[in-house]
Amino acid sequence: MTIDEPHHALLQAAAQTRNRLIVRPAGLNSRAAKLLFARLCKTASAAEVVVCEDEPYWHNDERGRIGLRLPPTSRKRLGLDGDGDGSDASKLVTDAGLGQGGIAPRSGTKRALIVAMLRRDQGATLVELMAATGWLAHSTRAALTGLRKRELPLTKARDADDRTVYRLIDDVTAKAR
Repeated sequence: MTIDEPHHALLQAAAQTRNRLIVRPAGLNSRAAKLLFARLCKTASAAEVVVCEDEPYWHNDERGRIGLRLPPTSRKRLGLDGDGDGSDASKLVTDAGLGQGGIAPRSGTKRALIVAMLRRDQGATLVELMAATGWLAHSTRAALTGLRKRELPLTKARDADDRTVYRLIDDVTAKAR
């Protein structure tokens, strides 16, 4: 894999930040940004992530704001050791469903979409999950069961309209509630 100087500079700047997010270059048109985004993902120099509102992002899709994070393997491979503490505010799309012994859903899959929807503050209802995936109720419930088997912290509660709402919570979310 060859990384040219401008791309290496982007990766080096990301290695120096706490969240390891790659900032989209100012003045880059949308077509060039798409090509660069795809190239960085294809070469495994960056990982696609769902980011928070206050973090830099490259584009929006059904999961929300999507950014690029410099993974540890790329930092080592490219010789980029930043001073950041490695703590991450956002979750890797590829690691969004990773439990203690589980397998991460591939980016762009329906399981990754479900995980992203469940990680939202408002969570997701069964009907919303069914509409997003095109699955029937029994298949959607089976996917939720699969997440529980992967030891993900899936919660179930009732909202103000007495609908069942499912959420995936992390340690930060659990402490805030």
